[in-house]
Amino acid sequence: MADKNSYFRVIDGSSSVSVEYFPPEGNGERLDLEEVTDFLDKAGVKNYDLVKLNGLINGSEKGKEVISNEGCYRFDEAVNIKVTADRMYAIGRFYPPSKNGSRMSREEIISTIENNKVVFGVNDDAIDEFIENPEYCKNIVIAMGTKPVEGADAYITYNFQTDRKAKPQLNDDGTVDFHHLNNISNIRKGDVLAVLTKEDPGVPGTDVLGMMVNPKKVKHLTLKHGNGISVTEDGLKLIALVDGHATLEKDRVFVSDNYDVPADVDNSTGDITYSGSVTIKGNVRTGFEVEAEGDIEVFGVVEGCKLSAGGDIILHRGIQGMGKSDIRTKGNLISKFIEGADVKAGGYVETDTIINSNVAARGDIYVRGRNASLIGGNVSSTTLIEAANIGSSMGAATNVEVGTDPGIRDKVRKLNGEVEEKQKENEKMSQLLSVMRKKRDAGVLEEEKKPMLSQLTKNIILNDSEIKAKKAEIDSYEKLLEENTNARIRGTKSIYPGTKVTVAGDYMLIHKEIIHSEFKRIRNEIRVLPL
Repeated sequence: MADKNSYFRVIDGSSSVSVEYFPPEGNGERLDLEEVTDFLDKAGVKNYDLVKLNGLINGSEKGKEVISNEGCYRFDEAVNIKVTADRMYAIGRFYPPSKNGSRMSREEIISTIENNKVVFGVNDDAIDEFIENPEYCKNIVIAMGTKPVEGADAYITYNFQTDRKAKPQLNDDGTVDFHHLNNISNIRKGDVLAVLTKEDPGVPGTDVLGMMVNPKKVKHLTLKHGNGISVTEDGLKLIALVDGHATLEKDRVFVSDNYDVPADVDNSTGDITYSGSVTIKGNVRTGFEVEAEGDIEVFGVVEGCKLSAGGDIILHRGIQGMGKSDIRTKGNLISKFIEGADVKAGGYVETDTIINSNVAARGDIYVRGRNASLIGGNVSSTTLIEAANIGSSMGAATNVEVGTDPGIRDKVRKLNGEVEEKQKENEKMSQLLSVMRKKRDAGVLEEEKKPMLSQLTKNIILNDSEIKAKKAEIDSYEKLLEENTNARIRGTKSIYPGTKVTVAGDYMLIHKEIIHSEFKRIRNEIRVLPL
C-alpha cells in the first residue's frame, strides 16, 4: 500500500455544509485540526461545529459530518505556498475543491506561485505530477533554489620556525646542551620567508525568490612584515633583504640583524634597548638593563641587573642575582643556574639549579642536570615543576606551586546550577504550553489566556538562548580545569621537609622526606604517586 496523507473535502450546499474525511494510508500523515479550521475560516464557512469536526478528523475511518447549518458558496481547488526560512524551497500544499468546485489549471497554479513571489527553480515535473495524480494535504516541493558553493579562507605558509618552544636536550653525562637549541630561525638575504595563498570567495547561489545567496564570508589575509623584508609585486611572497633571523610576532614577520655586545654590559655600553635580538659575549653587570623585542643571549654571568625580552632568554653561565635581578621574558628562559633572582617567563624555564629565587612560568619548569636542585624561594608553573631534589635536608623553606585559579571550579558549579534551574523552568513551561494548545485545538481555551501561548513560547526560546550561552561559558572554564588535571610536581629523587606543595589551590606541607614521587590533584585532593 502506498503512503498517503489523510485529507478532507468540503461538500457545499445552500442550507448546510458538510466535511468528508479520508484517513491516511500506509505511513501517511494524519490531519491537524488547526489546518482544517484555518481552511474553513478562509473559505468563509461560518458557525461550524468544532466538536463534530474534531471527532471526524481524529477518527480512524472515512466519514462525513454536517458541521454547519449555514450554506456556503462553492470554491475551487486551492494551493497554499510557503517559502522556507532559508528561501531555498517553496512548498505547495493543495486542497481539494468543494463538491461543486473546479480543479486548478496548470496556468492557475503557476500564477499562484508567481503571486507568492516565487520566480526561480520552479519544479514543472512536480506540478505536472500533481495535476495527473493529485494528493491533497501533502507538502510538495514546487520550487528549489541553488545553494552557494562555499569558498575557502586565505592562509599563509611560513618557511621558517614559528614554534619557539624547542627545549634543550639532556646529555648522557647529565649535563644540558645549551649550544644546539634550534629555536632561532637563521635566514639569508633572498630567502622566501612566507607565501600567501589567496582566499577563494566561492560561487553565489539563487533562492526561490530570485535573490542572490552569497556564500559564507571567507578570511582575507595580507602579508605583514617589518623592516628588512620586501613583498613581491603580486603580494604573495615575503623576501628577506638582509641576513639575520626571522620571527613571527602575532601575524607580522620580522627579520632582525642581531645586536652584538663583544664584552660586558657596563659603563662602556650603558643600558641597551633594541628592537631585535641581543647577544652579549661578556657579563651583564649589576645595575644595568637590557631590553630586546627579540631574544637575549648572554655568554657571561648575569648579576643584579634587569633583563626584558619579547622572545627567549638564554644565559650560558646563569644568574647571580644577589636579590637584585629582575628577569622578564615573554618566551622561554634557559639558564645554567638561577640564584637570588626574580624571574617570570611566558614559556618554559630550563635550568640546572634554583636557589632562593622567585620563579614563575606559564609553561613547564625543569630543574635538571648534574645538580638538579630547587632550594628555597617560591617557584610556580601552570603545568609542571620537575627537579631531582626539592627543598634541602636542612629544612629550607621552599614553596612550589602548579595549576590554575581554584576559583574557576566555583564559577563552573554556579553556572551549572543556573543551567539546571533554567532547564527546570523550560520543562514546566513546556508542559503548560502543551496543555493550553490542546485546549485551544478543542476550542475550550479561555479567550484571555490565548496571549499566554505566545508569551510562553518566547520565554522558552529566551531560556534556551541563555542556557546555550552559559554552557559555552562552562566549556571555556572546563578547558582550563582540564589543564589542571595534568598539573603536577615531580621530585625524581627527594622532596625534603620544609617544602610546601600546592596543586590547583590545594596544598600539602612535607614533614618527612619523600622520594621518587609525583604530586597531582585527583578528585579534589593532592595525591602522592610513585615515579
